[in-house]
Amino acid sequence: MGDESKLKIWVMTNEFEPEIVGGLGIVATQLTRMLSKLGAKVTVLCPGNSDRLTTSNTYGNLRILRFPKNSKYFNRAKHSFIAEVIIKSAFAKGGGKPDIIHVHSTEFAYTAKAAGERFDLPIVYTCHSLASQGISSLPGKQQTTLIRAANRIIVPSRWQAKVTRRLYPRIDGNKMIVIPHGVVPVTKGSTIGFSHKLLYVGRLIPSKGVEPLIKAVGLLAQENSKIHLTIVGSGKASYRNKLRSLAKQAGVEKRIRWAEKTPHKTVQRMYGSYGAVINPSKKESFCLVALEAMANGVPLISTTSGGMKEFVTPQNAKIIHSVDTAHIARAIKEFWNNPEQSRKRTIHARTTAAQYKWPVIARKYLSIFSELKRGKT
Repeated sequence: MGDESKLKIWVMTNEFEPEIVGGLGIVATQLTRMLSKLGAKVTVLCPGNSDRLTTSNTYGNLRILRFPKNSKYFNRAKHSFIAEVIIKSAFAKGGGKPDIIHVHSTEFAYTAKAAGERFDLPIVYTCHSLASQGISSLPGKQQTTLIRAANRIIVPSRWQAKVTRRLYPRIDGNKMIVIPHGVVPVTKGSTIGFSHKLLYVGRLIPSKGVEPLIKAVGLLAQENSKIHLTIVGSGKASYRNKLRSLAKQAGVEKRIRWAEKTPHKTVQRMYGSYGAVINPSKKESFCLVALEAMANGVPLISTTSGGMKEFVTPQNAKIIHSVDTAHIARAIKEFWNNPEQSRKRTIHARTTAAQYKWPVIARKYLSIFSELKRGKT
């Protein structure tokens, strides 16, 4: 297939490997790489650490433009990339105008809208979650701009579609599409970790349930002196300090290892050395960590909040029925007391995760992109 006949996509994301903070960056990276492998010609527009615009070609179909977050390219007051200069640079260094604009991050809302209007192009917005600060915040207003401007809005779960429609009741019924995220397993065999070694991966914010988890570790330490928890994730300094103080109050500061800035590839390799991944979250649009644990054969102890209920079940995970210290501790203890049941769950979990392969997911995106391009043509 010649370059002229390839589908050309501009991908706009605030996170792209190696600069990944959470699930958005993982999805944006893995989905984009798969789209390029399947034949699309992709130009990624994302932030960079250099003080100037840098360009790299990882292989034939994928070009990455990394923009510094300085005053030339980024408006800090509006927490937004500057549309005019981003579009001009992308057009010059990305090989002309694209066929589709694919947006992952609200920081690119005004750039996507302006590019769509200038080149008369369809916009696809992958809405990973609703702005946590609310609809009237800067990210909330940017998200509203994207939702109104996008020709298609893709969400990872039916739950996310429901809450988005509740907030934006005027969204056209055909505009929103549910496509789950994919997963890439790293660990091939069964987990070799000891059951008392627990792993938490995720942002450090109140809704993730880390506070009752730390208290649960303190409760369980009274009868299991080997219990140990590794917490991988970052958050505001004030909240991190609060969690560390809580660990000290609970007498478990030596039982907890903090790994704030751990690359995603490193996290993937960590899974197999832990006895279980624990996810006590109160609200999730999807939860990629739960799916990664399943794919890597690591026992999962988790709630079924939000979009997780669409793939986390009692058959493939030990369920936390309420996000409080007692229920989290009870779920971990029952996991310890039933190793054979846990083994069966991990078998079911791998089967579940096998349904979320990136080539299949990416082809669904390509089908939507191609349909929009044909409609435009």
